[in-house]
Amino acid sequence: MEILMEAFRSLGKNKVRTFLSMLGIVIGVIAVIVAIAIGAGTTANVTARISSLGSNVIIVTPGFSGGFGGRSAAALTSVLQETDVQNIKNMAPDVADVTPVLQKSFTIIYGATNTVANVFGAYPDAFSILALPIQYGRLITQQDEQNYANVAVIGNTLATTLFGNRDPVGQTVIVTTGNVKVSFTIVGELQETGGKLTFDPDNMLMIPYTTASARLIQLNGGVSEILASAKSAETAANAVSEINNILYMRIANSNVYQSQSANQYRVVSQNAILSTVSATTDVLTLLLASVAAISMIVGGIGIMNIMLVSVSERTKEIGIKMAMGATGRRIMMEFLVESMFITIVAGAIGVGFSYLIAFLVTYLASGLGLMVIVTWPSIALSFGVSVIIGIFFGLYPAYMASKKSPVEAVRYE
Repeated sequence: MEILMEAFRSLGKNKVRTFLSMLGIVIGVIAVIVAIAIGAGTTANVTARISSLGSNVIIVTPGFSGGFGGRSAAALTSVLQETDVQNIKNMAPDVADVTPVLQKSFTIIYGATNTVANVFGAYPDAFSILALPIQYGRLITQQDEQNYANVAVIGNTLATTLFGNRDPVGQTVIVTTGNVKVSFTIVGELQETGGKLTFDPDNMLMIPYTTASARLIQLNGGVSEILASAKSAETAANAVSEINNILYMRIANSNVYQSQSANQYRVVSQNAILSTVSATTDVLTLLLASVAAISMIVGGIGIMNIMLVSVSERTKEIGIKMAMGATGRRIMMEFLVESMFITIVAGAIGVGFSYLIAFLVTYLASGLGLMVIVTWPSIALSFGVSVIIGIFFGLYPAYMASKKSPVEAVRYE
């Protein structure tokens, strides 16, 4: 306790020097905690967006051909067939629901208002696969599908664009492209959900698949992509394998794509996307924290330099203490405690400012969806490292002080 009080009095005599010693550690602690917090917030944000896609979702998209020798890559729009959906439904035991998807941008008109939005044709299963809740009216039914009905469920944002505050249910919109004009009656409006990976249900007009295929998006039996869901998280990997096998066997037996070297399709599960995103953000967080940790090391070097100056200025004081019976070990402990005290206080100040900065960043960037999550492990890590730096960079100045000769130290001017 006596050593601690002595260290405190010594640091109090040179407040500006003590403050400058702390500054590097404070900045380093803030940088490390905020870097990890941004990484954690980004991970949580992206994970939430991907998870909002639905439960155990599997997306099958066509591959690309070309892209070499100056040629642009072109999507293999006809590689996926509506018959693949039936094969998956009949031959994949771990798949719960599956639907073909036809989607394309069209001009949608209501009265004097028009806008460009994505028209999404799919089976009624799409609503459960993508976890799309209805706000007003009803969803598309199997009967609508069988009757090629000109009905549609509209996204929240698109409804506001076309109808303002009016109830869209029962209203008629016109979907047009070129010479094609098709009228649809709005039977339901979706709740606002935000983006779901590659889908934007809020700005989408969802119609029966049969209607889309017959009147708007004719791909001669081809589909834009296939959506499916696994029966459980545990069977998602099996479901992906089953879909892969079914598509591979069908395409391998087709003469159309046998000669193409490009991958004809891609099967991606929600769990695989989450794993990839998690691994990527972990690497980025580690990189950011490593760069930020450099400032803590620089701060430690600053502490060592200032402590060496302090040893030089207090040489006579050290000699007097030794002449009065203080051992080299005690002198060493005094300077080491001073160094540790600086880093502990600096670390505590850095933690406090980290919370403030995290709050400000989250508040100011809320419109961008950026979250900053300060975690206890990051606090413990940065605070622990700051203490270790205090000990490591304080050892040499403390050792130099303990090796002073009492006679020479007393005579030092």
